[in-house]
Amino acid sequence: MLEELAARGQLTEAQAAELAELQPKAQQKQQEKKQQVRASAKYRRGQRAAADRVVVLEELGGGGS
Repeated sequence: MLEELAARGQLTEAQAAELAELQPKAQQKQQEKKQQVRASAKYRRGQRAAADRVVVLEELGGGGS
């Protein structure tokens, strides 16, 4: 919201200062979220690969039972 007002030139000095203070924090939070998403995707890929490998090994071993 403050960014929208800034784009229109409608910020008070106090709001502009607040925006300048908050922007780096918001960018850092977005970066952390991207890293979490990447880590989660990597984990899921690993889980799928492990499940696929189990299927292959079971087939090679005659069903595993």
